[in-house]
Amino acid sequence: MEPKIRISQCMIVKNEEGNIERALLWGKGIVSEQIVVDTGSTDRTVEIAEKMGAKVYHFPWIDDFAAAKNFAIDKARYEWIAFLDADEYFLEKDAKEILYCIRQVHNTNHHGIATGWIHLDDKGGVLSADTQIRIFRNLPALRYKRKIHEYLVLDDVPIRTADAVSVLSIYHTGYGEKTVREKKGRNLKLIEAELQIDPNDWELWGYLGNEYDGDKDCEQAARAYRKAISLMPEDPKGHIGSIAMIYMRYLQLLTFLPEPDEKEIMEVYQKAVKSVPEEGDFDYMVGQYFTARKDWKRGETHIRRALTILEANGNAGWSAILSGNIMKTYEMLAICCYSNGNLKECIKLTSTLLKENPYLMSTLVVMLAGFSSDQATTKNGMEGAVQVAAFLGKSFYRFDSLKDRIFVLRAAMASGYQDLTAVMRNTFTQEELNAVDKALNQKE
Repeated sequence: MEPKIRISQCMIVKNEEGNIERALLWGKGIVSEQIVVDTGSTDRTVEIAEKMGAKVYHFPWIDDFAAAKNFAIDKARYEWIAFLDADEYFLEKDAKEILYCIRQVHNTNHHGIATGWIHLDDKGGVLSADTQIRIFRNLPALRYKRKIHEYLVLDDVPIRTADAVSVLSIYHTGYGEKTVREKKGRNLKLIEAELQIDPNDWELWGYLGNEYDGDKDCEQAARAYRKAISLMPEDPKGHIGSIAMIYMRYLQLLTFLPEPDEKEIMEVYQKAVKSVPEEGDFDYMVGQYFTARKDWKRGETHIRRALTILEANGNAGWSAILSGNIMKTYEMLAICCYSNGNLKECIKLTSTLLKENPYLMSTLVVMLAGFSSDQATTKNGMEGAVQVAAFLGKSFYRFDSLKDRIFVLRAAMASGYQDLTAVMRNTFTQEELNAVDKALNQKE
């Protein structure tokens, strides 16, 4: 007989009238109670929560997220807790899996369950992905620690977690530009206050770097990241996610500086891959850096390595930036292959991309540049261009469509493939060609 599982859904809120309904809806029919702790709302947050049946409590804000969250936990009656923020939610299909996941670990020694954590921008696009522990047992000694960027501990020891990242994901809207701007001053103050208490908290030095980076204060951000790296534990076990985040953000900062220091970039990169070899974002960042500087050989080396790491380890908690830019990554690799003279691989890569989306103009331009440089194609002149056009028409485009013919013509012109440009112009009637030429001249 399956154990009876009851869940207390908890959250702390302040002025979340735009999010509170969605934050409570996912739990309906899943959790046994919903606890909302308000820290000083002046909008309709409390009114909406009460109308939706939540138990609302009030806690004066004392610049301490852990204290407010622990107050909410103290109000929970049931054996498991799901603690999401008001700007976070489960999709309906994931919410239905929560009880199943808890049942799998209920009679084990795990204290919590790790889930995916998907960060969305203001338009609903995916910014990045991570993992979080938001489902955990209701134990007297299991509480949050730290004023900001709080984390769960059991008697000051990190908790044991089961992995449900492939099954459950929390969607987080709090990293949109508008929300980040509103939190900046508050977060910086709380991080600095915590560092006064514990100046050796390497994770908080990393978060401090993030705050300065967000303010475009590159010098201060770099200083904070260097401090974080100097204080990191020798054994990364149990801290891999935070370590990877700090190295990734520091590499991102270094590679986008107006005058980047390549020696420092590579020193940080070497430390990063030694600490967290499963993370593909390090090679993605460095590969992007070399590609931007037209160092095609090193660009290709690092991009290939990033993709190999992604294939080996997946993207559940790893390679979030690489995964979110996978099409761009393959296009960068195709450009590197073209520039390194590996035209066959360039055409293979761009073909794969165009099968996913044939209207990637930059990808088609790279492909046609590859064909134009391929001696096996160009030595046949117009006949080779006719064969390329036939390949495009068979694989990606419908040449009875004016839109597709114009698209391929523009790409042929942009790539400098003159024979294919001539072949494509012959697919238009004179009337169509006059209109196309007029439109192209106007764009120029």
